[in-house]
Amino acid sequence: MIGAADGGGYSATPLPRKLGLITAKGGIGEVAILGEPDGFRALLGELPHSVRLGSRLGAGATLAICFVRTRAELASLMELLGAQLPLAAHVWVVHPKAARKPDFNQNDVRDAGLVAGLVDYKVCAVDEDWSGLKFAWRER
Repeated sequence: MIGAADGGGYSATPLPRKLGLITAKGGIGEVAILGEPDGFRALLGELPHSVRLGSRLGAGATLAICFVRTRAELASLMELLGAQLPLAAHVWVVHPKAARKPDFNQNDVRDAGLVAGLVDYKVCAVDEDWSGLKFAWRER
C-alpha cells in the first residue's frame, strides 16, 4: 500500500525529488517504472513535462524504479538490469520494509546489486511499506 503524498511522513522532501525525478534543473527524462504497486504513480503527483514515465526499460532510460517483492524477483531484476540498463542510467531497487516480512532484506538488495556490477549510493524511505536503494553502474 502506498502512503501519503509526502512519502509517508518520513521527510518534508516530496517523493519525486527524493527519487531524483526532479532536480534543480527540472525533470530528468525517460523513467521506467517496473512492478509498481497500486497507487504509486498517483503518489508522484504532477511531474514536469520533461519526465516521461513508462513501464519498459529502454535504451533511452535515465532512471528506473523497480519494485521487487521476493528474493526470486530480485534475482530476475538483476538479470534484466545487466542486460538492459543503459550505462549512464541509475536505478532504484524498491523492496518491502522488514516489518512486511519479505524473504530478503536491504543487505540482500545491496549484495545482489554489487554482484551485478552496480554500486549503491542512496537510500530512500518511499512510504511505511517500501524502502529503496539507488544504484549506478560501477565505473569501468
